[in-house]
Amino acid sequence: MPLVPDPGQPTSDQRIDKSVTATDPEAVDKAAAETRKLLDSARDKGFRISPEGVEPLKKALANMQSRLDELLARHAAVLSQRPKLGSHPYGQTVADHDLKSGSGDTTSATTVLKALVKVIENADKALDIALRNYQEEESETARNVSGKQA
Repeated sequence: MPLVPDPGQPTSDQRIDKSVTATDPEAVDKAAAETRKLLDSARDKGFRISPEGVEPLKKALANMQSRLDELLARHAAVLSQRPKLGSHPYGQTVADHDLKSGSGDTTSATTVLKALVKVIENADKALDIALRNYQEEESETARNVSGKQA
């Protein structure tokens, strides 16, 4: 029987597109804004999650954090160095552009990766708070049930 892809899953080409957009400053800004909303909702007790529900999410965030840490450790130093492309004007122009793209401005690869790290940190905080909210509600419910049985 031939392998039939799950129609709900992205194709390998789509996965590549999604990973590329992770370094898009606008996409990271949107993710940051949505994560701040999630964090605010958790702080306002509008978001709860069970221990069973939080576990795979926290694991995925830890995995992503680890991958980002590795990327930054491996590439940040290189991205912050001006490439040696000769002393002619064109080489200098390209080197300046490469340096700026790597670490020199708010849309550089290094800056965007660091912003993505912050998104993950905020998502992790939101999950911690949401788990606490769930546990508090469970405790309150247990107290109310115990009080009515007495």
